Amino acid sequence: MKKHLLILCLACIGISAANAQVLGLKGGLSFAKGRYVLYEVESSTGSLFGVNTGIVGEVPLSDALSLGSGICLIKKGTKSDVYKIPVRYLEFPINFIYRADFVSWKLFAQAGPYVGVGISAKKKSNVTDKIKFGPEASEYKRMDVGINIGCGFEINTLQIGVNYGYGLINISHAYREVIRNRVFSVSAVYYIEDLGDFFSSIGELF
Repeated sequence: MKKHLLILCLACIGISAANAQVLGLKGGLSFAKGRYVLYEVESSTGSLFGVNTGIVGEVPLSDALSLGSGICLIKKGTKSDVYKIPVRYLEFPINFIYRADFVSWKLFAQAGPYVGVGISAKKKSNVTDKIKFGPEASEYKRMDVGINIGCGFEINTLQIGVNYGYGLINISHAYREVIRNRVFSVSAVYYIEDLGDFFSSIGELF
């Protein structure tokens, strides 16, 4: 099931990236509060602050509905009674986006699955240990899969929104330890109106 979802997400990402008619630059803040359970005792106590950045693209499906994807660098993980566990991911979301006119603005809602690829992880207490990705008990799973849901508003080419990412996978291999990503983020997206002019200007730099 997980492999099928991963293949589906990557296929949708490839299709939307190749056919994107709307491109945006994204930046914002993230507040990770993953679920941490050790020996059946849950001890998530606070949020980890981070920054998220990325590029998003959209393919219109109708006047109100679009298929969105992209790539985002985001900090996830959790904070327990003893440890801070920051885990950074490259995240690839697939969102169905619905827009509705509201006065001179547009309101939007979006939802869909994501695939995250871990690029770094640490466990901090009095000392900081770097955590590798792999199959061993002391390592974390590199892949994370979950669901995003968000909403916000748009004014001209600027979008302001909030999003909640709900991880479905226990990324820990350790015995009776459970770490599942949960992250709330606030971000702004600046949409580039003319992709032809944008790529031409990039080409001129080289």
